[in-house]
Amino acid sequence: MLHDRNGQSVVEYIVILAIFISLVGGALWQIFTTLQTKFNDVNVEIGS
Repeated sequence: MLHDRNGQSVVEYIVILAIFISLVGGALWQIFTTLQTKFNDVNVEIGS
C-alpha cells in the first residue's frame, strides 16, 4: 500500500463517490418504481 497523501486522498474520493452514487441511484430507483406503478394504474384506468 502507498502511504502517500495523494494516493490516500484519491482512494477516499473514490469511496465517497461510490457511496454518493449508490445513495443517489437508490433514491432514483425508488422514484422510478413509484412512478412506474402510478403509470400502470393510469393505463389500467384508461384501458377499462
